[in-house]
Amino acid sequence: MNKHMGKIVLAAFLATFCLQAACHAMAKNAEIHVEYLQHRMFDDRFINNYNIHLFQKAHEHAGLTFHRGFTVTRAHGYTTEDNIRRDSNAVGLGPAGMVRWERPVSGKLYGDLELSGSFLIYNKAFPAQGRPWGFMWRIGPRLTWKYSDANSVSLGYMLSHSSNGMKTKNPGHHSIGFSLGFNHNF
Repeated sequence: MNKHMGKIVLAAFLATFCLQAACHAMAKNAEIHVEYLQHRMFDDRFINNYNIHLFQKAHEHAGLTFHRGFTVTRAHGYTTEDNIRRDSNAVGLGPAGMVRWERPVSGKLYGDLELSGSFLIYNKAFPAQGRPWGFMWRIGPRLTWKYSDANSVSLGYMLSHSSNGMKTKNPGHHSIGFSLGFNHNF
């Protein structure tokens, strides 16, 4: 393991520990989303994402819930711009926010629409020829089954856009896939 990877693993561990402590101390719930998203839409970018999002509800207003949290991502793949294959493997982590619109479907089943954004710091320039920081935006529907007063599980289908947010040196990519979630209320 190189020294940068060790620092990122340590930072992820510390951030997870701090978020967990904050959830127990301040929040009344903790939510985790685990997802695998495959590349789509660009012919020269073949990057898949493995993401973990940790959220806690911060505010509720007019049928919307606002969440704050943290994202850890592992991107794996390559780009082929200018007919040159460039590896684009990286690990990123950073703060996240989410807005959710939720409506009852039937009994304990709810339908949600989510929009989230994360600011990520990567262990190297990502994607290849990009910058060591970027944004990840996600949107998609989610079905949530609230099987008890304190717990629920969910399945979402997310569209994600990742980029550095600049006009130059901005090799962004899109991905799409499933997201599994678990929520616990304290």
